[in-house]
Amino acid sequence: MERDSKKMRGERPFIFTNLYDGVGVEEIISFILKQGMLPERRPEKLSDNA
Repeated sequence: MERDSKKMRGERPFIFTNLYDGVGVEEIISFILKQGMLPERRPEKLSDNA
């Protein structure tokens, strides 16, 4: 799977996830927030920064 992803995406980012177990979800959320220049609005993360 990784080889196929690298072939199709080239240098563009990709991440493997397992949504059932939550593996990789935080990385995707962080990427979207950072690249989209969006503010963090999840209550559990806002309390971590306080």
